[in-house]
Amino acid sequence: MSLRVRLAVAFALLAALVAAAVGVVVYELSAQDSLDRARARAVANVRSAARLYPLTKPLAPYPALRPGDPSVPAALRASVRTGHVATYRGSWHGVPAVWAGRPAADGTPLFVRTSFRAEQRSLDDLRTKLIEAAIAAAVGGALLGAVLATSLSLRLRRAAVAAERVAGGDLDARIDAHGHDEVAALGQAVDRMADALQLRIEREERFVADVAHDLRTPVTGLVTAASLLESDQVGSAIKERVGHLSELVEDLLEIARLENGSATADLRWVDVAALSESVAARHPGVEVRASGPCTALVDPRRLERVLENVIANAERHGAPPVAVEVAAGSVTVSDGGPGFPPDMLERATERFASGDSARGEGVGLGLAIAAAQARVIGGRLQLSNGAGGGAVVTIALPQVTQ
Repeated sequence: MSLRVRLAVAFALLAALVAAAVGVVVYELSAQDSLDRARARAVANVRSAARLYPLTKPLAPYPALRPGDPSVPAALRASVRTGHVATYRGSWHGVPAVWAGRPAADGTPLFVRTSFRAEQRSLDDLRTKLIEAAIAAAVGGALLGAVLATSLSLRLRRAAVAAERVAGGDLDARIDAHGHDEVAALGQAVDRMADALQLRIEREERFVADVAHDLRTPVTGLVTAASLLESDQVGSAIKERVGHLSELVEDLLEIARLENGSATADLRWVDVAALSESVAARHPGVEVRASGPCTALVDPRRLERVLENVIANAERHGAPPVAVEVAAGSVTVSDGGPGFPPDMLERATERFASGDSARGEGVGLGLAIAAAQARVIGGRLQLSNGAGGGAVVTIALPQVTQ
């Protein structure tokens, strides 16, 4: 049950309970007042009859009932015989009535009966109106609760959307909450958290970029110096390590440029199948299958980089066969390896994310660069595991028609 519904129900129940409590009190007080007035009127009538009785006896004067009238309740007769003035509420022929009785001066019991129909009708009308008022209060409470809950829900949803955007990488998303209540305090706290997170990430990105930039010159010197070594076992090992270090520095510089927003795409219409075959030709054993012609408005250099990294990642961390399937709007690269570990499905495109040893060694920049390059051209990377095993990376291309 949503917050809006729960608040509306709570307000409706509260309003109904308050209205019902007030209605019960009002009805009981009104009923008691009506009965008291009817009893007082009946007592006044029987006293008047008692004063006239010495002049009319043995006949009972108006409005007294005739002696022995069977409508007089037995309890009232018993009370009057003891010398008391008493009243009794009941019904006569289905009509609400009030009796009063008292002994005359010579002890003869006198009784009067007055109708209580008008008062009962008024009480019934009052009860109906009180029930209608309780229903109206419940409806009004529900509407008020819905209005308040809608306002609260919108503010909370806005906070949730901003938090989701920050979690998705949009570090500029903010709630900009106003007010002094708890929801505003929550929104302001989330904004402060986003500010701190953005500052920390920007510092990390600047640190990586600065380190890579400072390393580039000495690493270039190392590459040059290593190229002068003999191609023996030691020289080849040094060249391999220096080359790997050079690639790492270049990857760090590239991911830094991609993440700081300075990269732009040179878009043009590209035959995706032909480009995929060109990239796959550099990797022996990689098969390209196209389900039909596929063209997309992309930056060919950046799409080539994405394909190169994804295929290289499949070769390094997976196992043959590595296949590339080109379809309208997407390119899928799959391998025959163990697939992505469950935790890697969520973070494999993050910087320095690496899985277990079952998927090989690496520093975790290949898919991060591929994902960043895909975002620059308007696409995205989708990671999954195949039904029969193996990692599956889908490059979703921007959907633009010629």
